[in-house]
Amino acid sequence: MRIRPILTIAPLLVAFLLCAAPLHAAEPALFQVGVIDALLAGSYDGSVTLDELRSRGDFGLGTFQGLDGELVLLDGVVYQVPVDGKVRRPSGRLTTPFAQVLRFAPGQKVPLAASSSLAAVEAALDASLGDANVFAAVRIDAEFSSLTARSVPAQRPPYRPLAEVAKEQAVFPFANARGTLVGLRGPAFARGLGVPGWHWHFLTQDRTRGGHVMAFTLADAPQAQLMVLRRLELVLPQAGLAGLDLGRDRSGELKAVETGK
Repeated sequence: MRIRPILTIAPLLVAFLLCAAPLHAAEPALFQVGVIDALLAGSYDGSVTLDELRSRGDFGLGTFQGLDGELVLLDGVVYQVPVDGKVRRPSGRLTTPFAQVLRFAPGQKVPLAASSSLAAVEAALDASLGDANVFAAVRIDAEFSSLTARSVPAQRPPYRPLAEVAKEQAVFPFANARGTLVGLRGPAFARGLGVPGWHWHFLTQDRTRGGHVMAFTLADAPQAQLMVLRRLELVLPQAGLAGLDLGRDRSGELKAVETGK
């Protein structure tokens, strides 16, 4: 296994020490490949294989080499949702330029109200966390009266910025669909590294359809499985970040990409 050098954020940056007790290596960590601002700038070349990624977690999300679809890691299995929306199981040799994974061990169950929207679910989860300055992961198995997901077309060099590519996204509407939401939450101070707020990917129960989630309405009243994470491990791209303009604020681009608006 050839995991590249890891920047362990929590011990190095005092601002990332979010709990009173000392951090230990055994404490659950969010393992991240790449940085979101590099992806927004058009850095789509993968640096870590899916086999390597799975050695670091069994739950998470991301994308693939050349931006070839949405990545969903669920129950230790990597699923790829390409632009046609039809889920496939990719080779473990495929690489990712950006992904966030963890070993999912939820410590809390959060009841959700039937007919809740995406915004209402996020508000309920934030209230249960009670701390805006932590990372979190959540799994929701539910019936959805409606859900809107998307994927984007695979890219070839020279790469265009993600905000331009996202204009060509394929949108997948679901009605009365049962499936699983994989959600990750980043604190506001992590902007530039990851997505501040909630980031959602979806798979249908039969694992044949899915994508990046833009909206949904619950049909039933499930319990969300919620996990708090206070440690981040970051792997920078093997080729580095040279030549990328990462000094400017890309929050507007990120919002457009995440919401599809």
